[in-house]
Amino acid sequence: MGIKNKITAILFGTLMAVLLFSCPQEGEEEGGIDFSSHNTDYSILVRNNTSVKLVAFKGDLLESKLIGGIPAHAQNHGLPYDPALFDKTEDFPMILLTEAQYNENKDNLSSLKNTPFTRVYVFFNKSGDNTIVYEIAAGLGGNNEFKIINASNSINVELRLGGAAGETIGYAPAGILETTLRLQDGNYNIFPVFKRYNTFRDVVETVYPKGSGSNYAWFESYSFGEGTTTATMNLKTLLQNTTFVLGAAWVYVNNQTISGGIRFVEGSNVKATASGLTNVMSGNPRTFQIDMPKAGNNTYADSITVANWKFGATGFEVPLRTGENDTTPLASLEIQQGKMYTITVSGSHNDNSLKAWVSNTTEIPQNELSGTW
Repeated sequence: MGIKNKITAILFGTLMAVLLFSCPQEGEEEGGIDFSSHNTDYSILVRNNTSVKLVAFKGDLLESKLIGGIPAHAQNHGLPYDPALFDKTEDFPMILLTEAQYNENKDNLSSLKNTPFTRVYVFFNKSGDNTIVYEIAAGLGGNNEFKIINASNSINVELRLGGAAGETIGYAPAGILETTLRLQDGNYNIFPVFKRYNTFRDVVETVYPKGSGSNYAWFESYSFGEGTTTATMNLKTLLQNTTFVLGAAWVYVNNQTISGGIRFVEGSNVKATASGLTNVMSGNPRTFQIDMPKAGNNTYADSITVANWKFGATGFEVPLRTGENDTTPLASLEIQQGKMYTITVSGSHNDNSLKAWVSNTTEIPQNELSGTW
């Protein structure tokens, strides 16, 4: 090989090496965005069913609220955990932009407030479990416009595909009148579901509208393609007079003992609140959500019969009794959807006076379930 050819080969090899090592590998930091999956020290787990890279923000489109990146088709992707950003237990909308949207609007991210790629409802538990995987629907990212109008100041609506438990296509937070999503051609059965963290009760509530005359989850169908490129879902018009159900009941544990914290145990399972607490302290009642079993794809049973419920200090839990002054054991209890059951626990395990009973049962008011339009 001549000198000229050798020089050419060396230069070519050097150029290829520079190109190789200058190109970011999948999952590495690109343009300041961390696309790697954090398998242990993560904040949120995400499944990206789309074919585009996404950039996630916590609650607002600000650089200070940037969480990290999500590769296309990522499964169980762990977003970075920033202690300053995730400093408390709370729910929030996770706002997602495509990588292209982010790069083109870095200097004016707020311009995308009403037209993000999508939003997803997220509950972050500062001191407990964060293993829920939040799905991003594959139908997102097309050329069709799906507009969601939410005129409520208190109702946050998650939009799910195919069923009340289906993958999330978007989230329309209260206080943002209009959200526009881009969808691909196809057919969509969209189920609105209310998700919120009740800080007073320390429980994540899932509320869905109920179809008139049935226990079937309310939904509407939309199609895009063959000339149809836009559609609008006005949530106020559709839902303000609709009945809402929880698909669950609540148990309100009131500790009136004189011997410290107590636990709520079902068999060998210790119940925990949304923020991971298991001890209910005196003077600080806690609420636990009891999910109804599914009775079909989008229906829930009206009730569930439970047994082996016990309450008390660790290792000294006592079963429910028929009443405060009736020592007859309550072998089983029928829990009905949409009701709250107050369990009062008094006495002390130290002197064998501990007792637990159902002291009150109330209906959950519709205005509490459905919020205010």
